Amino acid sequence: MRAGFYATEITPPVGTMRAGGYSPVYIEAIAGPLKVRAAVFEDGDRRVAMAGVDCCSLSQSLVAAGLGYLRGMGGPTLDDVIISASHTHSGAAVSKFTDAAVSDRMAPAVLDLLKDSAVPDAWFTDWVARQLATTLFMASRRAEPALLNTGVGTESGFVFQRRLFCKDGRAYSHPGKMNPDIVGPAGPLDPSVGVIGAWRADGSLLGAIVNFACHGTTYSGPMAHADWYHFVEETLQKLYGGSAGIVIMNGPCGDVTQVNNQSLTRDFGLDISRRLGLRVGAEAAKVLISAPLQKDPTLASTSCTIPIRRRVPSQASLDKAWETVRLHAKTPADPDAVFARERLFAGELARVEPEKNVSLTAIQLGDAVVLATPAEYFTSLALRIKQHSPFAHTLVVELANDAIGYVPDKAAFDPKTGGGYETVLTAYSCLVPDAGDIIADKLIELSQGFTPDTVTPDLPAKPGTYWDYGRRGPDLD
Repeated sequence: MRAGFYATEITPPVGTMRAGGYSPVYIEAIAGPLKVRAAVFEDGDRRVAMAGVDCCSLSQSLVAAGLGYLRGMGGPTLDDVIISASHTHSGAAVSKFTDAAVSDRMAPAVLDLLKDSAVPDAWFTDWVARQLATTLFMASRRAEPALLNTGVGTESGFVFQRRLFCKDGRAYSHPGKMNPDIVGPAGPLDPSVGVIGAWRADGSLLGAIVNFACHGTTYSGPMAHADWYHFVEETLQKLYGGSAGIVIMNGPCGDVTQVNNQSLTRDFGLDISRRLGLRVGAEAAKVLISAPLQKDPTLASTSCTIPIRRRVPSQASLDKAWETVRLHAKTPADPDAVFARERLFAGELARVEPEKNVSLTAIQLGDAVVLATPAEYFTSLALRIKQHSPFAHTLVVELANDAIGYVPDKAAFDPKTGGGYETVLTAYSCLVPDAGDIIADKLIELSQGFTPDTVTPDLPAKPGTYWDYGRRGPDLD
């Protein structure tokens, strides 16, 4: 097998539209670099790529543009790709809620409401697509013979459920730190740190894929920053050398963040980003140094597209949304106005495109499989996928190759015990309640279509005998 790694910068200039919200906000200063990091794996006629982009979410059109630029550069043909957003909320916006082919068919009155929404700068989106192409091109050009190792570590002390049950029996997103009404978490956590390492024959690290699930909200604030993902890269490059390529691919974190609502801890800031990134990076380093090398790992991949229905808002709710928008004509950033606009967007999407085509991808590397969904996915669903995957190491990646918004588990939509911001009908989160299970079932099916490699560590040829020094003693005189 051959592997190559490369990274390019996509740090936005001051004044660029910032991601992570529904209303327009802008980058006010630069606190650190943002990047596209990519890895390409080749074996025989098959070539796949995985890349992490320091942005909140990315659309299918951006990925397609990047791959188009790659072809225009004379770049390699890729059988399958997983291009995922890191989900930093401190980067520039690069993704709309829909592509032009759909938005052009929407009612002009609804599209006019975009003036009060966070619409990405087209020039910046195009630049990111070009940088993605450059990164993939150079990662392929730098490919060289590699040995792989894979493993999963645990980092459990810094991520928490943001949805909690309260005394009235229903779930709330961030109900308030130490709110006396909190009963307990409304879902599980996944502390897994999935790692795939690529090594040269001389023992130096060529690069690594790192998969961990947490929102990119640790840094916060109006300055551009790559969040905790930057510090994962920094930690591993300090340990293994600055030339090692580190690709961070966020796991399903639709309902988990660094915010501990059952504690009065401070949860935001540069030191919080550094602490989480260092802990994840250190755990990845332990896996890299411990997992056995695989000399001839299997490289396989597949992808598919499945249609999933959108939720359809009632006409009465749409009429009310228009009333709310008019009421807040001079205060468009008011939360009621924001979610009224989002309901109108969601209604138009359901009318113009009743089903969303959802792209799913699976890539096998030896005894590990990487399963990618474009959803901002709930942790319980990822855990179910891992439970039924035949692979010793299953890495689930969210916000990959597109952005279809929050996809909760069905329990979150229970009329009595469900709830939370992630279940609200918006342009970003508008698929039917069983979408999560539909995606999980298909990803499990894709994983079961591969045959995992059997990896055994090197063992001595025969049992040992007593060591001469060790059999002596004790001396008591």
